[in-house]
Amino acid sequence: MNSINPAGMLAAHRLRLVEIWADPQVRAFARRYAGDHQMADDAMQSAYLAMDRLEHLDQITNLGAYFRLVLVRAIGRERYQLGALLVDDLACVAEAHEGAAGSWCASAAGFEDAVCTSVQAQSWHKQFVGARDGLMAALPARSADPGRYRAVIYAVAEQILRGATSGEPSEADANDAFRTSYPEYFDQPDASPNTRHQRFRWARMDVRKLLLTVVN
Repeated sequence: MNSINPAGMLAAHRLRLVEIWADPQVRAFARRYAGDHQMADDAMQSAYLAMDRLEHLDQITNLGAYFRLVLVRAIGRERYQLGALLVDDLACVAEAHEGAAGSWCASAAGFEDAVCTSVQAQSWHKQFVGARDGLMAALPARSADPGRYRAVIYAVAEQILRGATSGEPSEADANDAFRTSYPEYFDQPDASPNTRHQRFRWARMDVRKLLLTVVN
């Protein structure tokens, strides 16, 4: 059986990385998640460059899923300037999986990086569910039905945490998802396009603030 030497494996992964970056479906995912084409394109470029610099790129078994996780982090940085750092040491991630749920790499900052460790995400999810009432009460009342709005935001945040546990980024906060969960507010017929756009933007911001409350 022929084997690929480490240099060849790294080169193959870099070629695969280019293919993922050029994949129209990945770009469409970025634009849906970001809600802005320019922001999505900038984040795609940032995610590609960050992963291309990884010393252990050839050790990532699911390059597509990992790219999306880094992409989500990049979009978060573009949108909120959280200052998240790339998890560039896979040994650190492995250590977090093997250790206690509360252990985490010192270089990891921000929700989008932290989701790379499902063990930590499971711990956050447990805290999130336990603090449900308090978290929902702290959410702003943006719609005519505050209880429903808060329930939608909480449900979206929980879906994202569940996605983090499995290592797959969630699209629960995409525009279509908000429209489906609360059409009277997010797809209000007599609301202007700008008003609907602002509602999506504020909803995503509320989701991330909710997540960061648990993470921090």
